[in-house]
Amino acid sequence: MPTSDITAVHQVPTSFGVFKPVGWLMVGLPTQALTDGLLAALQTGPQAHTWPSEEVLHFAPSETLEELESMVENAGVLAGFGYEITLLRRYVSLTKEGCRWLLVKVSGVEQAQAAADIARSCGATLAVHYRLLTVEELL
Repeated sequence: MPTSDITAVHQVPTSFGVFKPVGWLMVGLPTQALTDGLLAALQTGPQAHTWPSEEVLHFAPSETLEELESMVENAGVLAGFGYEITLLRRYVSLTKEGCRWLLVKVSGVEQAQAAADIARSCGATLAVHYRLLTVEELL
């Protein structure tokens, strides 16, 4: 699966200039092999919990580090008070360690938990569900 440009994802909103993809699950994996395994599992899982390729975006470390760092540097003043900026800084640190990222479109809490469970079984180290008013770590 080709990787995506995190800054070109128009449907992924920000809050005070900070990455806040409401309605998505951000999943971090330490290796490309684990990422490939999760991609396959998300697209071939039980019928109630499958994701078409356009609902799963893949970001490689070499292609996202600069964008993530830019988001941290350009975050609004109010962003410093939110959990989103803390998570974004964590994403930068993990990306520097080689973490790969998947953004998985989810329709609600139940689907987010299902995707996080699949991610856990595939070796993910982080899964964060972005909801309208809250951000919840599921792994």
